[in-house]
Amino acid sequence: MGIGDPLGASPVAMESREKEDSVEIIDLLPIPGNLTKGEGLLVEPTYDWDWTETIFQSWESLRLILATFWCILLARIVTHKLGIYGKPNLSYAVEFLLTVLPCILLVTVAVDYSNFIVFLMLGLTWMFLRRTQALEKVRSRAQFDLGANRPMTLTILRALTHLITAVCILAIDFGSFYRPHRKSRQFGAKLMDTGIGLFVFTMAMVSRRTRHFSDLRRSVIYQALPLILLGLGRTIAILMVGYGQDEHEYGQHLNAFFTLGFTKLLGALVSSLARRDLHLLPLGLGLLVIHQLGLSALGLSDYVMSEDVDRSGLFNANREGLVSLPGFVALYLLTIYLNRWLVATSLLTYQEIVKKLWRLAYMVLILWTLFAVSAYGVGISRVTCNLGYVVWMEAIGASALLASFWAVDYLINSIMPWDPVGPAVQDQEKGLLTGEPTSRAKHKGIGPFAIGQALNQNGLTFFLVANVLTGMVNMFLKPENRSDLESIVILLVYMFLATKLAHELLKKGIRLA
Repeated sequence: MGIGDPLGASPVAMESREKEDSVEIIDLLPIPGNLTKGEGLLVEPTYDWDWTETIFQSWESLRLILATFWCILLARIVTHKLGIYGKPNLSYAVEFLLTVLPCILLVTVAVDYSNFIVFLMLGLTWMFLRRTQALEKVRSRAQFDLGANRPMTLTILRALTHLITAVCILAIDFGSFYRPHRKSRQFGAKLMDTGIGLFVFTMAMVSRRTRHFSDLRRSVIYQALPLILLGLGRTIAILMVGYGQDEHEYGQHLNAFFTLGFTKLLGALVSSLARRDLHLLPLGLGLLVIHQLGLSALGLSDYVMSEDVDRSGLFNANREGLVSLPGFVALYLLTIYLNRWLVATSLLTYQEIVKKLWRLAYMVLILWTLFAVSAYGVGISRVTCNLGYVVWMEAIGASALLASFWAVDYLINSIMPWDPVGPAVQDQEKGLLTGEPTSRAKHKGIGPFAIGQALNQNGLTFFLVANVLTGMVNMFLKPENRSDLESIVILLVYMFLATKLAHELLKKGIRLA
């Protein structure tokens, strides 16, 4: 799972990606290891990375994420101008064309125009601000409602994660996919490296630290256990069907569902040590530093990445997924702290929201500075979830939150107000792979971000359907042999089926998972 973890990836497609990845690894990591098969840790580092290339990769990843985010904002404005909130099917069609279609094009045939599209978006945004005089009108607002404890900005962030993930897990099997977006084997900051990290980030954004035993029990029964069982089911399904799995991502038997489930379980346990939300910050930072010391000083990083370590034994066979867990738990704890700071007050005056936006902007600046330092010092590694990767995920997540708070809560809602249907938002915000059962009462209105709300309400259902459809396309349509036009058409149909199912469930007020 994550961005680019197809349940049904065809053996041919995986073999092709293996060959391409092997060339990339030779270029980036040419130094042979000094570890023989079956031994423990490496004595000295054997891998290197190009930090300038890593920063460029990160820019390409962030560019796609922000472009998709901008398309979501465009859909919000267009649907408001057309006044079609009361027409859910028409609203869905407009949002699909303005958000899903551009996302597909930007990871395939339109990638060469990405920089031009960014400048076009900036120009249109400047024109919008001038024509609406939004910066002047916002000063007259007496109060800013961020949405109780679950701001609409979380809906947007989680929708971004779902949309880009769903597109990429199938698009990668087509020749039209932009190959530099593929996951990195050892070090790198590519688009598909963001998947599992952003899922952990968004999972933590709707979580709280464990205060009582009842909180722990709820986290285990309703959140961690279902994910672990899904991971087990995925592993069994792959073994039965005979599809290959890239063992360099999570190991021979583990997968992203296991990572999410164990992260939630361990995160709930560790967060119980914090007496206050403020304590989550030193707790997360301390765990992250210890994790990085283990990777660098004890040689765990080289142990995980070395091709000379065989896959004998359960730990060796799944060392990628197991060794990375402390890093993901640290990311989980730090993001809960960020969330609790953001939602500490939901009703803000103009002066208060400006102050919060500036503080968030300073945080984003600090995180990106730390990212650059980390890219040079320890590298960015998804496979071990090292310090650099955690900082990168926090930087992307905080940037998306800043952009969403500023664009939606601060500006758009000031000139195009929309009153959310109370209980609907609360239910819709609980649907990213985890969450407790909620009411199935029909919502009287859907409002803006209909696709985003649909994916939030039934995120797990959407993602499972996307994985099943990915497997069917790989089995019956041979994506590696399709032309660019055919790949775009197939991806559009695939995304329509997956998102429309979630949208129909939203219209009926049904939450499955």
